[in-house]
Amino acid sequence: LWLPDRFKEISPVPVHSEQSVSGLLSQALTALEAGDDETARTLAARAEELSTDALALANSALVHGYVDQHAGEMESALQRLGHAAALAADHRDVPEGVSLYLHATMAMATVYRVQGRYTPAEQLLVAAVGRVEERATAEDIVAAYNELGVLFKYSGKFEAAAGFYKRALDRLSGTTSPELATLYHNIAGLAHARGDYAAAEDPARKAVAVRTEALGPDHPDVAADCAALAPILLEIGEAGEAESLLRKALGIFEKAYGADHYEVGIATGNLAAVMHQSGRPEEAKARYERSLAILERALGSQHPELAPVLNNFAQLIRETDPHGAQAALERARLSLVSASVEESHPTLMAVNACLSELKNQK
Repeated sequence: LWLPDRFKEISPVPVHSEQSVSGLLSQALTALEAGDDETARTLAARAEELSTDALALANSALVHGYVDQHAGEMESALQRLGHAAALAADHRDVPEGVSLYLHATMAMATVYRVQGRYTPAEQLLVAAVGRVEERATAEDIVAAYNELGVLFKYSGKFEAAAGFYKRALDRLSGTTSPELATLYHNIAGLAHARGDYAAAEDPARKAVAVRTEALGPDHPDVAADCAALAPILLEIGEAGEAESLLRKALGIFEKAYGADHYEVGIATGNLAAVMHQSGRPEEAKARYERSLAILERALGSQHPELAPVLNNFAQLIRETDPHGAQAALERARLSLVSASVEESHPTLMAVNACLSELKNQK
C-alpha cells in the first residue's frame, strides 16, 4: 500500500513591494486554490508587469510558476521557478531574498519529484538548504527539511529521510504548529515504507488528531491523514477500521476534488488492497483497475508512484493471469528503475522477487 506524503501549502512570500503587486499575488493564489487556473495566471502575469524591483519580480515569477505547476505545465513551471530562484539568489543578504530563494527552490524540487526525477530534486534542494540554512526562518527551513525527507523516502534513502524529519521536529519542539500534523503524517509513512507498522501507528494517529483539531473532521487534509492511517491499520490486522477510514476519505476527496484526482486514485488503490486482503478479489480487481486509470491520467503511464498499485494488482491476478501479472510487474520495475530508486527500495525488491518467482514457474 502507498501513503502519499504531505507538503507545505503554497503561500506568497511577503516582500517590500508595491501594494498592488502584493494584492494581485494574493488574489492569484486564492484563485489557484479555488481551481481557477486562468484567473490565477492572468493575475500573476499582471503582477509581473507591475513589478519594479527584483524581489517583487521574483515573487511574481514564483506564483506564476505555482500556477503552471497546478495546470500540469511542468517545463514552463521549472523555467519560471528557476527565474525566481535566480533573482532571489542575488538578494540572499536580506530575509525576503532568503525566503524567496528557498521557496522557489523547494517548488522546483517538487516539480522534479512529481515528474519522478528524484536525483535532480535532491541535488537542487540539498544545495539550496546548505546555502541558506543558518539564515532562513524556522518555518521555511522546517518546510525544506520536510521536502527533503519526502524525497529521500521516495528514492529509498530511508536513514537520510528519518534524519531530516527529526531535524524538522526538533525545530518545532514545544510549539503547537499545524506543521506538526504534516511531519507526523510523513514520519508514519516512512515507518510504513520500512515495514515497521507498529512504529507507524502512533504518529499516524497523532497526525489525524492534530489536523482534526485545527481544521475539523471533514476537511480534505484530515481525510488525507485518515487515508494514510488506513494502510497501517490493515498491516496490524485492523481491516475493518482501515476500510471505514478509506471510504470516508474517498467521499471527502471526491466531493472536494472530483472523481479523477490523485488523492482519489491513491485511496482507491489502498481500498482495493483492503478488499484483496479481506478475500474479495472481484471487488479488489475493479478498484485496482480504477486506481491505475486515475493515476495514469494524473501522473502519466510510467510514473514510479504507480509501482505499488501495479505490484499489488499483480499479486491479485498472478494465479489466474500470470502473463498479465508479469506485464504489470515489468512496468512497475521500469518506472522505479527509471526514477533511480535505491536497489534496496522495498517496492523494487518485492517486484523483483515476484518476477523471479513467475519466471521460475515457467
